Amino acid sequence: MKGLWKRVLVAIVGIPAILGLTYLGGPYFLLFLVVISAVGLWEFYSLFTQKDVYPYRILGIFIGISFLLLVFFENWEILYIFMIISLTGILLLLLSPQKGIASLNAVFTVAGIFYTPFFLSAILKVRLSFDTWFLAPEGANWGGWYLIIVWASIWICDTAAYFGGSYLGKHKLAPNISPKKTVEGAVTGLIFGLITFILLGKWWLPELPVTLFWWSGLIVGILGQLGDLVESRFKRDAEVKDSSTILPGHGGFLDRFDSFTYVSPFLFLLLYIFQHGRL
Repeated sequence: MKGLWKRVLVAIVGIPAILGLTYLGGPYFLLFLVVISAVGLWEFYSLFTQKDVYPYRILGIFIGISFLLLVFFENWEILYIFMIISLTGILLLLLSPQKGIASLNAVFTVAGIFYTPFFLSAILKVRLSFDTWFLAPEGANWGGWYLIIVWASIWICDTAAYFGGSYLGKHKLAPNISPKKTVEGAVTGLIFGLITFILLGKWWLPELPVTLFWWSGLIVGILGQLGDLVESRFKRDAEVKDSSTILPGHGGFLDRFDSFTYVSPFLFLLLYIFQHGRL
């Protein structure tokens, strides 16, 4: 019960904050993603220290935050130059004395940058450009509402998958990665996540095509759950239960934002295709 109350209290504070920053967009949403990126990277880099892997934490976090800032200000040429310098700099660090295996340290540093800030930069671009892409009326804030629907769909999918697996689950989904997840739970999560996206989309954004909500719901319902399994794979390989204990009752930032992070580039690709009239 104590653990349950911790989860509830964190949710009571966290959900309104997440939705508020998402709706406000601009520098507020940027700040939110910077926090997720920085803390998530620190957790990712900490996972494998007991496996004798020591990524360059401070450098990786600095590169990740800088990447998000450059995407926010749309300095694409500077971003390209910055990433070239950063990646070659990481490789040069291979020559320095360090704990663990130098090659693995560098590889995990780069992997963390791509897994967290690089993926999140896609949803930042979505938030910045959604209204322009879909020709929203001035002050309509379609991008804010769209991402709020994304959050709602992810949370409903996660909840439905839990209860579907608890009451209907008979067939293991990925027993070597997450023994408690079942096929029945995953299907339940997909159905409810998809329904949530379609209903809220038609309610809050009736001007947009329903096919957009269908495809978005499928991405959240399928790839969001795959993103959760990917993060579970990291934790199983590292032999830890949670990425950290920073969120009482919820684990770490990687645990809470794994689905959102993983679906981000796919939602960007979907919207890119829509704005070019391919769907």
